[in-house]
Formats: sequence, C-alpha cells, structure tokens
Amino acid sequence: MSIKIQVHKDIRYISDGDRHHWLDIYFPQICPAMVPLVVYIHGGAWRTGDKADFSHLAEGLIGVAGNRLAVAVINYTLSTRLVGSIRHPGHLNEVIKAVKFLVTDQDYPGRSIVDSSRVFLVGHSAGAHMSALMALAPQPAFQYLGNIRGVVGVGGIYNIPKLLKSNPDYSDFIDMAFVKGRHQLESPKYVARVMQTGAAHVRFLVVNSADDELVRPDQATDFVSQLVETGYRDVTLVVKDLGSHENTVGSQEFWKIVVGFIFK
Repeated sequence: MSIKIQVHKDIRYISDGDRHHWLDIYFPQICPAMVPLVVYIHGGAWRTGDKADFSHLAEGLIGVAGNRLAVAVINYTLSTRLVGSIRHPGHLNEVIKAVKFLVTDQDYPGRSIVDSSRVFLVGHSAGAHMSALMALAPQPAFQYLGNIRGVVGVGGIYNIPKLLKSNPDYSDFIDMAFVKGRHQLESPKYVARVMQTGAAHVRFLVVNSADDELVRPDQATDFVSQLVETGYRDVTLVVKDLGSHENTVGSQEFWKIVVGFIFK
C-alpha cells in the first residue's frame, strides 16, 4: 500500500533567517494515532551536507513504517576554514535547539500528530557523533532527555583519536570542526564512561556497513562495548554489508533495521 506523505520544508527552528537553522518535516497524511518522531542529523564531516539531500531517507522510513512515523531532517551550521567559523560544540548546540523546538509546543505542521515523548535521534557519520553526545554528555541547557527514547548511529565517529590514528589525513576536517587537544574529551566513546542522570532509559542502535570505506566498523564495536560496560541496558550492534559510507542511509535494509528498532 502506498503511503501518502505530507512534506513541509524550511521550518525555522531558530528565527534568524539563516538557512542552516531550518528543518523539513515529513509525516503521513492519515495517522490513526500520534506517532513517534525521528530526527535525522546528517553527516558530512561537520563541513558539508544539507537536509535537502535526504528526502529519500525520510520518505523511505515512513514507507517502511506505514502510517506510524514522522521524520524531521535538520540543517545546522557547517565549519569552514574562515577565522571565527563554528567549532564543536557549536554544531551540537544547534542540533539541541532543533530538538527542543520539535518537542515543545511550537506550532509547526504535523505537531498535532507527533508524540514528543517518543523521539528517536538518527545520525550518520558526524551526525552520529552528535546524536550520541545528546544522550551521553551532560547538557545543562538540554532539558528534554526524557523525550529521547532511542539513538541510532550509522557509520558513526565515536572515537576521534582512534580515527585520526588510522586515518591521519582526516585531521583536515577534524581540525576545522574541533579545538585541537580536546578530541578525546569530545568523543562519545570516552563520554560514555559515565552514565548521566536520566539517561538510563535511552536505547542505542549502532550500525556500520562492513563495506564502509571511510569509517571502520571498530568505531561501532568499541563504542557498543563501552555502552554495555557503563550499564546501558538496551544496546544493539549491527555490522553487515549495507553499501558504501554515503549509500548506507539510502539502503532499504537500513530503513527496515531502524523501523524495527523503533517499534521493538
């Protein structure tokens, strides 16, 4: 059965006119009840990527889920080589503002059918780094951890020092996005050593394609081992052939894995 989907683009989660502070939301035209919300955080090494590139992902997830899911795809400011360019945690803080906007009583299209108590963060590559930190790192300004039911990371960067050791040339984009000397402090693998108050309920799905040519599966396996050691109770690891780094999120098999996790 074909699912008819409503799409509303360029919704401002920060009212400053900057297109990096816009999001798109997708939801089925007919919903029998309120539905969970997926918030998709794109990758691109903190320096490239745009929400417009992931309409197929949003529509694919809803198609697999039937009429049981809404999806928001967000933009955030990207790092450049210019003096004063955004650095971590600037990107993360913008993502937090987007989630705050979506879970509070903002009057955006589809809000009436979004169950804001069931939010699932789905992040790819650099986006997986940020989605993980939202659940793992102490965020005094982020008051809505209770709304996040699960975190999905795919092709994620969880251990920056290890990534740089195996791929020294990646320092080009890491140095654009992070302050030197703080790589370990800002890696989910290390932040996960301490469980933050109110985070025990969060479920994790960590996915890495066995054929990922840019991020090795040991980023995923090491991160999952740390989550389990820390005491997170619901952690799932999937390492299998899902295509190249960039193509994984467009895989129907990946969409099925995500939807199966949400409705587990």
